[in-house]
Amino acid sequence: MDVRTRILDAAVECLAATGFDGTSLSAVAGRAGVSRPTVYRHFGSREQLVSSALLRLSEQIVERIWESAREATSAAELVVETTLRARYEFRTQPALAPVAFPDRSTFALARASLSAEALAMTKRFLSPVLRFQPELEAELDEIAETVIRFLLSLVWFDGDAADEQALRGYLHRRLVPALGIRPADDPVAPRARVTPAR
Repeated sequence: MDVRTRILDAAVECLAATGFDGTSLSAVAGRAGVSRPTVYRHFGSREQLVSSALLRLSEQIVERIWESAREATSAAELVVETTLRARYEFRTQPALAPVAFPDRSTFALARASLSAEALAMTKRFLSPVLRFQPELEAELDEIAETVIRFLLSLVWFDGDAADEQALRGYLHRRLVPALGIRPADDPVAPRARVTPAR
């Protein structure tokens, strides 16, 4: 494993164990078995290191998120199910707490959610929507940004949709039209739970 990857893995471990406040360049260096200047050479600031570590972790959980939507029969169902699963992952993954719970983080970290890297990853993540509606290709950048903004609000705030089925219906009624996606035939039909027992 190369040094950069070791540093990123150590940063994810620090975030999970001690949160943003305990994730210093020195703490990460110690976990990675490298010097502080080595960490600084690869990542110029703590914010850059944490942002890169969160992006790496996000890429690793994309496959788990897609498991919930592999059998989607429409673009609407695909977007709703992946959004629900992403919300679950953000709320249950300790290292993602700086994004999931902004009161435990900094505004800079929350803004990193809309970084060019995050938008590119979300675009790749949403590209299967084009299988159902290829005419949306020119709008995929804006769709990705809208999904991120919607997801962050769902992660941060519970709202009135307390249970998963109510939230699923809400997403079909509000997110799907906001994206310009055709609605599913039966948006509130019962489905298997997104949040599997651990």
